[in-house]
Amino acid sequence: MEEPDDLQFDDDEDDETDFATIAGAATIEDAKRKALEQLRKVVPFVNQADVEFIVLEEGSKGGLFGRGKLEASVEARLRPSGERADVDLPPGAETLREFVQSVVGLMGMEAHVTASEAPEAVRADISGDDLGLLIGRHGATIDALQYIAAIVVNGDRRERRQVIVDAEGYRERRAFALSALADRTAQKVVRESVSIALKPMSAAERKVIHVHLKDHPRVETTSEGNEPFRAVVVSPKRSAG
Repeated sequence: MEEPDDLQFDDDEDDETDFATIAGAATIEDAKRKALEQLRKVVPFVNQADVEFIVLEEGSKGGLFGRGKLEASVEARLRPSGERADVDLPPGAETLREFVQSVVGLMGMEAHVTASEAPEAVRADISGDDLGLLIGRHGATIDALQYIAAIVVNGDRRERRQVIVDAEGYRERRAFALSALADRTAQKVVRESVSIALKPMSAAERKVIHVHLKDHPRVETTSEGNEPFRAVVVSPKRSAG
């Protein structure tokens, strides 16, 4: 594969190689994406956060019928290693970050992955534009990615840590929506004295419902059915004894 004509290699005996590229497009954001793609042909899977973008030309729409239209132009320059993100991550977090970043790259998506580690959990957060494909319908795709990532991170460890993969705060927004759904359902169950089965959900989403209604004084929850059609059922609480 031929290298882009505008990819630059600035050699300095006292510093590491400096990778930079310039790209033009209709908008600044499109120019940034194009420049990042060119840079990744030489430095595969480079994180977007590790790249400095310099706007050389903001572009213009031009006059009548677009005459005189000027493309936006952006320079993308790889930051020195000491300034890059996720330096010296713990092994589990680095394994998770590298795995998720590689999957995102193979999906052809422009996104940046950061990772963090706590005693009992390892977390990866994905940021970027238009991550709907990565999240999937009702989070099905990102849940599958999280499941596989947990296998990759934990391996043969006896003490398995929780692995969380999130994209643009999706899980927090989804948890809020599920909690609101749980409240509305509980109100209807109390009002009509009937059991209500919710739509099938993943185990993680069912847990949000169960936890949210755990201390409700008038309803209780169970999970019924087989995967992938297992669903939460909210019922009036049975009297003790």
